[in-house]
Formats: sequence, structure tokens, C-alpha cells
Amino acid sequence: MFSSYIEHPTKCRFEGQDRDEKILLLLRAHPITNLSWILPAILLFFLPFFMPSIFRLLNMDLSGFPQTFGILLLTINYLLVLIITFEGFLYWYFNVYIVTEKNIVDMDFYSILFKNIDVAPLRNIEDASSSMGGILSSFFHYGDVFFQTAGATTKNIDFRSVPKPHHVADFILDEAHKIHGRRRNV
Repeated sequence: MFSSYIEHPTKCRFEGQDRDEKILLLLRAHPITNLSWILPAILLFFLPFFMPSIFRLLNMDLSGFPQTFGILLLTINYLLVLIITFEGFLYWYFNVYIVTEKNIVDMDFYSILFKNIDVAPLRNIEDASSSMGGILSSFFHYGDVFFQTAGATTKNIDFRSVPKPHHVADFILDEAHKIHGRRRNV
């Protein structure tokens, strides 16, 4: 369940899902976007191994520092690594975009104590556009998808840094057209 692009996921439910509502697409930000928190965590993890060499290079003598002070700094460093890693993973894992037979759902996780869920009925989708910009997004094929919705009370929804953005936009428009076609035939 760590994939960033899953069509027809099984054993997956979300808050507010109807009993008869099937999930067609589950999206997260592309895994390459996690480098923004993985690289600093790796650097902080290995920093204590290089500190003695750096201090020697700067001609700093640490023999006067108490050993408990060094242990305290090492503990703080690794707690910081743990916090960065834990928060980065939670942010990536719980920022989810879901497409069902009836709705598109944008779940934004900001912290353990705050999340925001935007839902728009597929029947209100009027337009979808996608964009990819930059070397990383072109190479790894990820980008943003924007939806314009009908109605004064519904706000526009955007999926950020998702894999295959052009395919996602086309997929959602096809599903919206199916609903519009069913409504006309009824």
C-alpha cells in the first residue's frame, strides 16, 4: 500500500465513503518528492560521524567538553532525525487523492492534529488540466492535476505531484463523461 498510483485498490476505505462507492484510483505524491525530507535526514544521521574530522580540521580541541554534553547532543541529533523522518513519511502517506465512481477526494494531512478533506462530485467536474515542469518531474513523469468544478459552493481541487498527471486528468474526465452520459440517457 506504499505505491503512489493504484488503480482499483482493494481493502481500502476512506472517511465518508458510501457503502456502494468503489474506489477507482488512489494517488499520492510521487516518491521522488520525498527527497526533500530524506536527504536532510540522511545528512543529519551521518553528521556525528564526521564531526571529529571537522573539529580537527578547524583545530578545535574538544577534550575540555564533558562527555555527557556530547551524548546529549548526539541524542538530540538522532531525535531530530527521527522527527524529520516520521513527519515526512506521515505527510507523504496520508496526503491522499482518491477518485471514486461518484467523487474526487483530496485529503490533505498537515499534522497529527489537523487534516483537510475536499470532496467534489464527479458530475460537477467541468474541466481537468495537468502540468509538468522541471527536470525531475519530466524525468520521473509526475506533475499537478487541476480540476474546475461547477457550482458556487464547490471549490476547485488540485492533485499535487502525482504520477502520470496527463493520464490522471484524462481518466477523471472520462469518468465524469460517463456520469454525464448516464444522466442524459435517464
